[in-house]
Amino acid sequence: MIKNEIVKQISTLLKGENLTLESISVEESSFGDYSTSFPLKLTKFKSYQTPIEVAKFFVSKLQKNTLFSEVTATEPGFINFKLNQKEAAKMLLEIIRQEKYYGKTSPNKNKKARVEFVSANPTGPLHIGNARGGPIGDSIASVLEKTGFQVQREYYNNDIGTQVDIFGDSLIALIKTKLGEKQEIVEEKTYQGEYLEELAEKIIKKLSLTSIETVQNKSEEIKALASVTLSEEIIVDCQAMGISFDEIIKESEFQSSGKTEKVVAKLKKKGLTKEKDSAVWFAPNDAYLKDRESVLVRGDGRATYFADDIAYHEEKFESKPDLVVNILGSNHHGHVPRLQAAIASLGFDANKFKPILYQYVRVRRGNEVVKMSKRAGNYVTAREVLDEVGKDAFRFLLLFNSANSHIDFDLELAKKHKADNPVYYVQYAHARLSSILKKASPLDLDKFDPGLLTTAQEFSLIKKILEFPDLVFELSESFAIHQLAHYSISLAELFHHFYEKDKVISSNQELTHSRLALIRATKITLENSLSLLGVSAPESM
Repeated sequence: MIKNEIVKQISTLLKGENLTLESISVEESSFGDYSTSFPLKLTKFKSYQTPIEVAKFFVSKLQKNTLFSEVTATEPGFINFKLNQKEAAKMLLEIIRQEKYYGKTSPNKNKKARVEFVSANPTGPLHIGNARGGPIGDSIASVLEKTGFQVQREYYNNDIGTQVDIFGDSLIALIKTKLGEKQEIVEEKTYQGEYLEELAEKIIKKLSLTSIETVQNKSEEIKALASVTLSEEIIVDCQAMGISFDEIIKESEFQSSGKTEKVVAKLKKKGLTKEKDSAVWFAPNDAYLKDRESVLVRGDGRATYFADDIAYHEEKFESKPDLVVNILGSNHHGHVPRLQAAIASLGFDANKFKPILYQYVRVRRGNEVVKMSKRAGNYVTAREVLDEVGKDAFRFLLLFNSANSHIDFDLELAKKHKADNPVYYVQYAHARLSSILKKASPLDLDKFDPGLLTTAQEFSLIKKILEFPDLVFELSESFAIHQLAHYSISLAELFHHFYEKDKVISSNQELTHSRLALIRATKITLENSLSLLGVSAPESM
């Protein structure tokens, strides 16, 4: 809100001087409340020779804005802004009027975005590692919507490929064993776990499998049913995380429809393939892309996951989106540059493609590392963690760290009803805000006097509230969604500090209602930030 206002003021002045800048950056600053260094970008401006002279010129113009109590210039060319506390407090009224729409802006109005996330193989229950991409993708999608994007949330079901084949063979072998055929199981080449036992029993019953012969005759049907069953289970787990998808796309459909074959043929026609070891390789001839070679079609004629993914992204870009976001595990680090190269080779704007790679999750119970699941056998499932800690703690703690960092997810911390649990701390702040508003007489905005909100803790809280729209817009470009979780904690902390120092309800009616307005605006902002994180804002705890 404030950053946007500063940018707007500067842009207006630049326009009056027939000058434009691609971007004007405004940051929080220790020299004031906000600071910008845009004069350093101007190599020529009127008769001024140095950035500090340019800064002083703009200071003389910007000082007229009553939103700021002081605007100053410092070397080598910074402009610093100190907010006028009363003018800033006046903005609480607009926040209260906007309610759930506070933070919503429209710089991306009429733009389209496609966000793909989770996209797990249907070879077992959703594990905690893949599940991390769920809250990240869902919250980024919500942030994009808050800035005007029309967002399509997508799940790419990798229902074919080597791992799916190995899983299918493992299941067939297990079913045959259950029906009396002795099998020599090579553990390192098979899927195992309680879930596989459950699935085998379910399929035996559903398909009325009574003999080895019936298993052999129905092997493809068994594999198809297993894939559908596990895919549905993964989607149910996503729903438990508070996630729903607008579209679920099957990888197999790109091969069965001929789309993969067509895109490979298109790359061949462009001279972007070569044949080596009986296989067809993607081989871009651009010097920058020469190390992006990868197999498209194997020697036996089967298309690879890479080829299918190119076909999928061709379909995405043909729908003319303004933004394509992929949330992927860090094990895709080699796949991403090849895919970017393929997108560019097909003539699409690869700058619209924004891949986000997230790191692994380790589950702990206090100091003890939880290495495996009771059900899956060799990893911790998302469902087990969800059932133990609940959706809110699950999402908040997965979103608390940057996607670039590894996570130690502490089950014991997630369940604590104490301030050292970040999600509890934030939710408790919201419940406390709700309680104050319930106990007080109804807020009368006619008695609101911004000039009465004069304390340092009131001003700190107001400034933090006013940061929210700017943060949402910044996240729509940076995708650093963890900053929203940290913002929620900072807002909660400033509220607690204010409430401990300043009495809200008193005999002074004007001061009471002015502070109640601050409480109401804080509650709205905290609720809206939690909503973007997909975390509930309880009225009581």
